[in-house]
Amino acid sequence: MKRIRFTLCILIIATTFSCKKDPVAEFDEAAMLENIATNLILPNYEVFNSQVAGLVDQKNNFITTTDLSSLNDLRAQFKAAYKSFQTIKMFDFGPAFDYGIKAAMNTYPVDTTKINNNIESGALSLNSAANTDAIGFPALDFLLFNGTNAEIVNRFTTDPLATNYKDYLAALIDKIQTEFTPVLAEWKSSYKATFVGRTGTDVGSSISLMFNEFVKDIELLKNAKIGIPSGQFSGGLTYPYFVEAVYSEYSLELAKESMQALWSLYKGNTGIGFDDYIVFYEEQGTSIQASEINTQFENCLSKINVLPTPFHTQIPTETAKFTETFQELKKLVAYGKTDMTSILGIVITYSDTDGD
Repeated sequence: MKRIRFTLCILIIATTFSCKKDPVAEFDEAAMLENIATNLILPNYEVFNSQVAGLVDQKNNFITTTDLSSLNDLRAQFKAAYKSFQTIKMFDFGPAFDYGIKAAMNTYPVDTTKINNNIESGALSLNSAANTDAIGFPALDFLLFNGTNAEIVNRFTTDPLATNYKDYLAALIDKIQTEFTPVLAEWKSSYKATFVGRTGTDVGSSISLMFNEFVKDIELLKNAKIGIPSGQFSGGLTYPYFVEAVYSEYSLELAKESMQALWSLYKGNTGIGFDDYIVFYEEQGTSIQASEINTQFENCLSKINVLPTPFHTQIPTETAKFTETFQELKKLVAYGKTDMTSILGIVITYSDTDGD
């Protein structure tokens, strides 16, 4: 009996080990988050912070020595900061969301009547929700580029409200710096560790928060930069003056910068990104490949690159080109909201009503 029991035990042990499956490999989410934080978010934040500091310096120079030369210096720095903003606006979660950075810095079309009323009354309390469309880069775009060079310089020198104009300009730029400074500080002190440590794809995880803002920002590019001005939501009735940076006519450059920044996030810059996440699941059988989405990014950027400029004068006569770009961006949004969410198990938590 002892020999029989011993043999039975050997069989049970052998069966147990033979039935045990090899552990299923898991995608290294923490490595992806670390890469994106270290090689995209923080470097882009540092560049933007530096550009804003330069904007403050040029603003101070312009207020002290108000002439065409200092105006052009301020305009050049405005452009550099506005382009840099395109590389950080998709990170609208964590500290950036807490401080309302995206809405406060780039709500357009700007309300020029509200700006003029604020300047006339000397109102500098710009933190209210009512002033969201009278602040940020669009408001600076209006103040620095609306009119001839002589008219703009005169507003800040000989106009009866010249002091108010200067005060409003200073308040706008200082507000950008004041609100962004703590965002960068929190990322450097504690939020990076929080971001990298919050793995998983459930609602509230870093991947979910970042992916939702990533897709949302592609949709914002599709709708606000291209679709609404070119009449995609109004039966062909165009609204060319709704474009971004309408007065400086930087619309095309900002659209390119935005598209390239979104594509870089998808690829994780040169490290681990969403594309690698999808490749990981390709081995398990997916309906879409990472390279296919990459190609769609390329298609969208190619369409944007050949858009006629300036947007606000070209949209009424070259609407078809903007429509083509809109359609390519629409395909990219669909990849994000349908295919990628299915593969990665992420839920879209923001709402929209445009039907993609």
